[in-house]
Amino acid sequence: MRGKLAEEERRLVRVRQRPLPGIMALTLLLLTLPGCDKFRSKALIRTGNALYKAQQYDEALKKYLEAQQLDPGEVRLDKFVAMGYMALYNPGSTHPKDQEALQQAIEHFQKYLKARPDDEKAAKYLVTTYMNGQKYDEAIDYFKGFMETHPNDAQAVATIAMLYARKGDFENSMEWQKKRAELEPTNADVFYTMGVTCWDKSYHTVPEAMTPDKRREIIDFGMQQLQKALQLKPDYYEAMFYINLLYREQAKLETDPKKRDELVAKAVEWQQKGLELRKKVQAAQRVEAASKNPFEPQ
Repeated sequence: MRGKLAEEERRLVRVRQRPLPGIMALTLLLLTLPGCDKFRSKALIRTGNALYKAQQYDEALKKYLEAQQLDPGEVRLDKFVAMGYMALYNPGSTHPKDQEALQQAIEHFQKYLKARPDDEKAAKYLVTTYMNGQKYDEAIDYFKGFMETHPNDAQAVATIAMLYARKGDFENSMEWQKKRAELEPTNADVFYTMGVTCWDKSYHTVPEAMTPDKRREIIDFGMQQLQKALQLKPDYYEAMFYINLLYREQAKLETDPKKRDELVAKAVEWQQKGLELRKKVQAAQRVEAASKNPFEPQ
């Protein structure tokens, strides 16, 4: 009997020594409280992403901002918040609400890219935001600052050139396009873009705003760049089309009817070359596409 009582007493002591479940849960909660905020933040991000995909941008942004309060160290959230604001901005609007959304989108994209400068998609979103807000000078300043730490980034150089072109600043655009050509001397697209920019300048500039000599200089330079593009990429039929257009710009400057007709004839010749080459390229692409196994990953 005494043996049984002693055993029961030992069992009760062991039970009393076990921590209560409620105390265990509370202790665990206290120990993991910071991690709990991160967990809740991730859940809010998932909800926000679902709302964003459903085009419920206002509600998505609220979730992202709430998540950022819980986990301010999560770098991705600046990108998500920026995209939320960008989606809410109405391009061209001067309403205070839209201007605030525009500024917030820019600031959060900049903050994100400072931490993740190699995210090309985010950089494109930032450029789009600047463009929508017609903040060309701010965009140029931002990318010039980026160039201080990435002096050989050809994409940043191309972006600056494009922004100057959108501003209507032909000279600065060409200066930056030439810098890009130095960085990418074998990229046919670089020279093609310069040729197109020259045609655009000549075509859209009224006669009284440019001297004939200056126009000839621009046309000749553009022609040279398009020829370089064709040397690097012989099937670049788009370059042929713009050579055709530049010959037509030359023809406008010619006062001699015979020489003007000769230039137009050259334009037509290059146009036909481009059309024929385009047919060949597209036919080759169709053959290549047909030869691929549709069950193999593309």
